[in-house]
Amino acid sequence: MSEPGAGPVYATRRFTFSAAHRYWRREWSPEENRRAFGALTTVHGHNYTLEVTIRGAVDERTGMVMDLAELKRVVGEAVIQRFDHADLNDDALFSGVIPTTENLARTIWDLLGPKLGPDRLWRIRLWEDPTFHVEYYGP
Repeated sequence: MSEPGAGPVYATRRFTFSAAHRYWRREWSPEENRRAFGALTTVHGHNYTLEVTIRGAVDERTGMVMDLAELKRVVGEAVIQRFDHADLNDDALFSGVIPTTENLARTIWDLLGPKLGPDRLWRIRLWEDPTFHVEYYGP
């Protein structure tokens, strides 16, 4: 067993939210959108599962990388309150960007990075459904 504090520890907390979206490019014709995106051109929703992984040294006093209640508060305010039961296409962050799961994961990183710090936020894993997820480790 290594010496306490010898290396970073990675901790992951899971969150859920529901949101709707559709794949559509305004500059394309309806036919071109249907060819590219098929049934995804209609508004549909997902019950997303978001995993936020932080990393760092274990604080000797608390025994934690980060207070998980604080992580829950930050993610709740920055992500869950914004996206839960929302139409992602209506959010200004997706103006001109299709709110795919890939783009949503990067957007979540951009929302959390400044609040958690670039050295603490390690990974975003976003599950669209039980068969598909995206991982993003930042720029």
